[in-house]
Amino acid sequence: MMNLVSAEWLKLRTTRLLHGMIPATVVLSAAAVAGAVLSLDGAAELESSEGIRRVLSVTGTGALLMLLVGIMISAGEYRFGTAADTFLTTPRRHRVVLAKLIVGAQCGLGAGAITSIACIGIASLLYNIEGATFPFGDADVWLTLAGTVVYSTLFAVLGVGLGSVIRNQTLAVAVALAWFAVVEHILVNLAPDIGRWLPATAGQAIVRTPLDDLLSPLAAVVLLSAYGAAAAVAGLRVVVTRDT
Repeated sequence: MMNLVSAEWLKLRTTRLLHGMIPATVVLSAAAVAGAVLSLDGAAELESSEGIRRVLSVTGTGALLMLLVGIMISAGEYRFGTAADTFLTTPRRHRVVLAKLIVGAQCGLGAGAITSIACIGIASLLYNIEGATFPFGDADVWLTLAGTVVYSTLFAVLGVGLGSVIRNQTLAVAVALAWFAVVEHILVNLAPDIGRWLPATAGQAIVRTPLDDLLSPLAAVVLLSAYGAAAAVAGLRVVVTRDT
């Protein structure tokens, strides 16, 4: 299995995927944090519990890009025509999918950790500029940043599963973007009791977004983990049973 994981990492290192997507994830999230800080009025609001939650909850903004990375890890095999060679080299296809899931999780974990560090750095800097004190001693700060790592990791795994089910990379990306950018927003607005159980809304709950009707962070982690597991199982089944 370690050889397969190493092979998957080699594929990623020889493409521009990681070189662009992980920095984009960090920059997008850091920009969102900067925007959140600058949108608040004065030190009192910045240091309030609500203000801190508003600032830190956007650290998960880049998680969607990790979902796309996950899709590319799995569906990219078909786009570049390497799937047949991969499965000839490793006939036990479930091992290939498991290796991709591991690499996806590692990508999400690493990107989430880097994002958290960058976001807390930019938040602290801007707090100082605004004359406020960033609450490093607040446990909720670190729980939210840990949530960012979990959010990013689970979305990457979800992406690998989706890309294994929909092997056309362009279609898989389009489906993901349509779902998270359009469908979920509609459902959340029209049927919030349903919307709170959807993947992106669960992600918002994990990073403690100050919105009504969200699940608790722990329940959201369990829910998003279930989505990731379901996508992984579906991807395993599809890859193992289809011809190519």
